[in-house]
Amino acid sequence: MINHLSDGMHEREEIVAVSLLGALSGQNTFLFGPPGTAKSLISRRIACGFDQPAYFECLMNRFSTPEEVFGPVSIKELKEDNYVRKTAGYLPTAEFAFLDEIWKSSPAILNALLTLINERLFRNGGKVEKAPLKALIAASNETPDANQGLDALYDRFIVRLVVPPISRSEHFDSLLNDDPIPFAEPVRTIVQAGQGATRQAPTP
Repeated sequence: MINHLSDGMHEREEIVAVSLLGALSGQNTFLFGPPGTAKSLISRRIACGFDQPAYFECLMNRFSTPEEVFGPVSIKELKEDNYVRKTAGYLPTAEFAFLDEIWKSSPAILNALLTLINERLFRNGGKVEKAPLKALIAASNETPDANQGLDALYDRFIVRLVVPPISRSEHFDSLLNDDPIPFAEPVRTIVQAGQGATRQAPTP
């Protein structure tokens, strides 16, 4: 399974294996490395190891708004004096998620992530909704600065991995000469959650 998920990615087998272990055990993973080291691709591959999961991905920056991550506010509910978000297709309804450059996000988003990624709960207006999130992978080329109030969120990432640039010249040459790696895998390995069994899906 690890061979399938890491196909075409050089020197990433161990990172894929540990990230997959984190996902199987319900833990969040933080990938630390410079741009262009396949951090987002690793997250997509991990999600492809499961049977049609609800996947969410977002590139964070200091202008990111809660609507981009948690969903827009429902105009219909707002007219009835209810502040409720339409979360379908956003992080609160995702099974697997990838947040790139997480530490560049606004405090409003980072604070709301605390309960969501740890207790798997999301407060939507006056209701607390159970989030189906199995695993979240975050990435950045920096770690949170001290005295920024991000220690609690950083502690939520039990698995922390360094994703370095490719070190062997033959792997770099192969990366340049090979075709671009597609999002969907030619042969997709599927894990049946909770059953401990694997099977191969037909080529899409």
